[in-house]
Amino acid sequence: MDLTIATQLAIALIIGLIIGIERGWKTRENPTGHGDGGIRNFGLSGLFGGIAALLAAKWGIMILGVIFLGLSALVSISYFLTAQKSQDYGTTTEIALLITFALGAMVVSGWMLEAVAIAVIISWLLGLKEELHRYLILLKRQELIATLQLLLIAAVFLPLLPNQSMGPWQAINPRSIGLLVLLIAGISYIGYFSIRILGSHVGLLLTGLFGGIASSTALTLAFSRLAKEREDITILLAAGIALANGMMAPRLLIEIALINPALAQQLMLPLIVLGINPLICAAVLVWRLSPSKSMTPLKLSNPVELGAALQYAALLAILSVLVHGAQDWFGEGGVYVLSAISGLADVDAVGISLAQAVNDNMSIKVGMIGTLLAVAMNSMVKVGMTAIIGGKILAYWCAGILLGSLLLSMLITLIKTSIFP
Repeated sequence: MDLTIATQLAIALIIGLIIGIERGWKTRENPTGHGDGGIRNFGLSGLFGGIAALLAAKWGIMILGVIFLGLSALVSISYFLTAQKSQDYGTTTEIALLITFALGAMVVSGWMLEAVAIAVIISWLLGLKEELHRYLILLKRQELIATLQLLLIAAVFLPLLPNQSMGPWQAINPRSIGLLVLLIAGISYIGYFSIRILGSHVGLLLTGLFGGIASSTALTLAFSRLAKEREDITILLAAGIALANGMMAPRLLIEIALINPALAQQLMLPLIVLGINPLICAAVLVWRLSPSKSMTPLKLSNPVELGAALQYAALLAILSVLVHGAQDWFGEGGVYVLSAISGLADVDAVGISLAQAVNDNMSIKVGMIGTLLAVAMNSMVKVGMTAIIGGKILAYWCAGILLGSLLLSMLITLIKTSIFP
C-alpha cells in the first residue's frame, strides 16, 4: 500500500466530511429529507474526486473531465427529482457537492493545503446564510456602491498603476500613491461601518472613538454642532472629541510605518504621547460624569467615493512634488513652512508625503519635525472649530486637552532632535 496515496485519499474524504457536516446540520431535524445534503454524500464526493484524480494521472486528464460530467449529470437529475417534491429550488447544496469533488481531486493533484483552506472557507460561507441575508437587508445602496468602489480600487485601478518613480524630482510613484489611497479609503471604510453598526447603540463615547478612525476633523465638526444644541452634554462631547483626536495619532503612525519604519520609530514616542494623553483626559471626564443615554448619533458621509479617492491621489502627488521642491529650493525651512500650511487641511497627506521624501533623500529629523508641525496646525484648527461652532465651554475643555497634549509631544520632539539644550 502506498501511504502517500492513502493519506491523500483520507484527506479528500475528510474535506468532504467538513463541508458535509455543515450541510447535514442544516437538515438535522429531517435526516431522511430530500437531496444530496447528507454528510455521507459529501464525504463520498470528496473521496470520489481523489480517486478520479488518481485515475487521470494514469490514463489521462480526459477521464477526470468525463467523471466530473457524469457526477454533474447525476446531481442534476437528483436535483430535478427532489425539487419537485420539496419545492426548494436552491442550488447551493448541489454546487457545494461538485466543488467538494474538485477539492478531492486537488488534494491528490498536489494542492493539499489549498484544498483544505478552501473547504474551511466554503463551510464558513455556507453557515453564514442567515447572517448574510440579514446584512444584505440592512445594507444601504450607497454602502454597496462604496464597497464596490473599494474593490474597484484594489482589484482594477491599483494593478494598472506603474511601479516606478516619475515626474519632477522623480517624486511621484503612482503605485505607491495608489496603495496609500487604498489604505486611507480602507481605514475610512472600516470607521464608517463601525459607526454604522455600533454608534447608535453604545453611545457617544464609542462613536467618538470609532469616529477618529474615519475622520477626527469630521467628528469634531459634528460634535461641535451638537454642543450648540445640547449644552447639557458639552463636557461629554469634549471627551468624545478627545477620543477621536487620540485615535488620529496611532492612525498616522501606522500610515507612516507602512512607508518608512525608521521615521515611524522616531515619531513613535511623540505620537504615542499625543494619542494617549487625550484618551486619559477623556477617561477622567467620563469617570466624573455619567453619560446621558439619549445621545444624538453621529452621521458620517460615505468616505469611499471614487471621486474623493482620486482627489486624494492628486493631493498626495502635488504634496510629494512640493515637498521635494521645497527641500531643493529652500532647504529645511521650506519643508517646515509647507508642512504647517498643508496641515491646516490634511495631516495624513502631509505625513505620507514626508515619509516618502525621507525614503528618497530627506533627513529623518526634517520629516519628523515637519509631520509634527502639520499635526500642530491641524490641532489648532480643531480647537478654533470648537470655539466658533461649539461655544466657549467646549473650546475650553478641548483646548486644554488637545493643546496640552500637543505641547508635551512637541517638547519630546525638541529633546529627541537635540534642539532643546
